[in-house]
Amino acid sequence: MLAAGPPDSTPDQARVSRRGVLGLLGAGGWAATILTAHPASAAGLAAPAALPRPRTPLAAADDQLASIPRTLAATFRGTGPVTPTFGPGYVAVRWHGPAGAPGGGQAGPAIRLRVPNGTVGTWSPLSVGCPAERDDRMGSETSEHAVLTGIRPGGHPVGYELRMPPGASAVVSTALNTTSGPIQQVRVPIVTAQDVLAAVAGLARTIEALSGSPRSAPASERLSAALPTRGGPAPATSTPRPTRLAAVVSPGPIPAPSSPVQSGPAPAGPVPAQPSRPALPPALPPALPSGPLPLRYLPRAAWGADEALRLNPATGQPWQTTYHPGQVITVHHTVTPNVDPDPAATVRAVYHFHTVDRGWADIGYHFLIDQAGTLYEGRWSGTDGIPAHRPDGQVVTGAHVGGFNAGNIGVALLGDLRTEPPTVAARRSLVLVLLALTGAHQLDPLGRVAYVNPASAARRDVPTIGGHRDWMATECPGGSLYSMLPGIRSDVSNSLV
Repeated sequence: MLAAGPPDSTPDQARVSRRGVLGLLGAGGWAATILTAHPASAAGLAAPAALPRPRTPLAAADDQLASIPRTLAATFRGTGPVTPTFGPGYVAVRWHGPAGAPGGGQAGPAIRLRVPNGTVGTWSPLSVGCPAERDDRMGSETSEHAVLTGIRPGGHPVGYELRMPPGASAVVSTALNTTSGPIQQVRVPIVTAQDVLAAVAGLARTIEALSGSPRSAPASERLSAALPTRGGPAPATSTPRPTRLAAVVSPGPIPAPSSPVQSGPAPAGPVPAQPSRPALPPALPPALPSGPLPLRYLPRAAWGADEALRLNPATGQPWQTTYHPGQVITVHHTVTPNVDPDPAATVRAVYHFHTVDRGWADIGYHFLIDQAGTLYEGRWSGTDGIPAHRPDGQVVTGAHVGGFNAGNIGVALLGDLRTEPPTVAARRSLVLVLLALTGAHQLDPLGRVAYVNPASAARRDVPTIGGHRDWMATECPGGSLYSMLPGIRSDVSNSLV
């Protein structure tokens, strides 16, 4: 996988746990098992292959077969009109030169579709939604623009043409169909959201042990005090205890995706096997009943990530991967259609767009959340089963805030949230994920961070939980979602899920 910067040579600056979250998730024993069985290197920067996968006798890995359609992709140069051999569900467009007027207009980029009877639709504007980027491209390709646009369900187009801003050059478009390709049978690990959040929060114990100097912060004390136990106030102890999180996380297995990808021809070189996912920690104590908005989790195999796309075509090997201590969390939206009938297919389209069309070697975000509240594993981080992290608690470098990716965890909500707010289910899942992440990395959800990119030394003072627009001039994560971030931070701090 591609690194978003040079290999990490910065000494490990581990952070410690917010004990309230550890008590919330009851994951300390599993994290301690990792440390005992597989001590990390003194620098904390060993290659992922040197960190064996954690195994415990209490949790046996299991899987199920899922039918995954391969992604169909066809790339065209110029503005068209073009007619791919399949009906496009998404179109990725890249060009150099002016971005065009916001909202399309006569000077802005636009697309129109052609249906089977030859009818051509009206021009629809192409809006640059989330201008994510790799760290190593900032400043060298600032005139390049890219858009992923979705086709409304029921349109059934057979082709399209583009209208670009005056002065645009090197126009390239890729038609994508993530639902109708040849079906492949893939073994999908059965992993609960409960286990995943416990694994993420449980990294706090690992990080604390590696740091050798446990500390506490006022934020952790406030969070711990806000987490009630059944039958009365929380005791004055660090013993793990069940809390509200158990009421909103489903303990059941993930469902088989309705149309889970592969994409076009694979790059040259050997195709890696689907990375095996190990057993994760045992479930939370069953203290509270399931709530009305259970959180489901789809690991990469379940939503249909074609791991062959992560290979460097020149070498046939995965791109380099770097890891750094977590410093901040950035929230995004994908600017894809709302009321999405097949969000897993949309995740596959975003994956192809980021990995192939943008050249980022993988999806840029660490986590994604759909309107039903389902949580998706994003960027590949290893075979240990912990999304976004290595077993020593360091975060894989993503590609979601250009110039500031190292140690920056990206969480994207599917949909267009410029004027429409996220659903109740999506917001609740976002709070849950942020709760686990801030606990794992000892982050104050109400605070600010003097962020320093350990690879480039780039600096920025930002909220601990911020939006993409806190880093650069962009609409992302949409005006509606951005206006809700203060309340979301407060709910994370108070563990109100």
